[in-house]
Amino acid sequence: MHVITCDKNRTVYAMYAHMPIIRDILYGAANRGASLGNLCDELSISTEELNDSEKFLDFERSYKAWEKAVEFTEDQLLGLHLGETSNPSIMGLIGHLMQSSPDLEKAFQTVCEYGKVATDMFTYSIQKKDDQVLLSYEPSSQWMLISPNSARQAVEQAMAGTLHVFKVLSGKKIAPIFTRLTMAKPKSIEEYERVFQSPLEFNAPVAQLKFKASDLFQPVISYDKSLYVLFDKLLHEKSEALRHQLTFTDQVKKLITIEFKGQVPSVEVAASRMNMTGRSFQRRLQLEGKSYRTISSQLRKEFALRLLNTSNSKMEEIADVLGYSEASAFRRAFKTWTDAAPNKVRRAS
Repeated sequence: MHVITCDKNRTVYAMYAHMPIIRDILYGAANRGASLGNLCDELSISTEELNDSEKFLDFERSYKAWEKAVEFTEDQLLGLHLGETSNPSIMGLIGHLMQSSPDLEKAFQTVCEYGKVATDMFTYSIQKKDDQVLLSYEPSSQWMLISPNSARQAVEQAMAGTLHVFKVLSGKKIAPIFTRLTMAKPKSIEEYERVFQSPLEFNAPVAQLKFKASDLFQPVISYDKSLYVLFDKLLHEKSEALRHQLTFTDQVKKLITIEFKGQVPSVEVAASRMNMTGRSFQRRLQLEGKSYRTISSQLRKEFALRLLNTSNSKMEEIADVLGYSEASAFRRAFKTWTDAAPNKVRRAS
């Protein structure tokens, strides 16, 4: 995993979560009977570190925070329940921008725009169509393969948290007109009905909340234009600082890993996402002694090894997330990387 050193007291990983997010999970679990000390020990962090708002936790420990919190509380709906009390503060500086936004739609747009400042394990998006608005919640595909239950917990916390945060921001209870969840329909859906108070769809391709557009026009009661401008400027600078701390090669790796969720796009598509021509894109990589082909091959190998060692996903699923049309093509490529079949590597780990 690539490590980026931001300053002498802070380290950011290629996939990470901001400590306030982890703190909310662990404190929430502790309030439900788990031992905070034991949770911190499991994650190799101290209780003092939980209060360091500038600290980031790496991908493995971030998803394990969910796994351990669920295990210690024995609450399989922990994410849903934590979301019911989530406040904007869980997002740090992004939360301050939300509280200064003019309306709920703009508040959620700030999460979509700056969410990667808090974590790049998760993507928020908003789509407007006619008189409706769709809010989408997508964990990275690697996360879904490696630890699907913890990814589900995070999605449910974010979705339930959206409803609670909207109430905090507007002073009004805003209910969706429809809720989509990617999980299979459980035996009991009572808790989901209670929290979302809307028709439910399970086995959906993307987790989404659908609202009337007019509901998201509700003004934020703490709206402050000058503070909004200030926090927006600070977050823009923070976002740019994180981006510029990466070499161009690292920016390309991050683009492939996060934006494309493991699947490797063509050079032309990757270049366009970085607002460059294919020729300029390749030239920048060459200046750092790299090529897009070697980067793609290296990342596929790293992804494959991680997924084989940390998930129970089928070969077909791993092949798909790595961009191979058939599992046989993935097996051949894997053997060229490691001189071993993927099944043998999995059995040996």
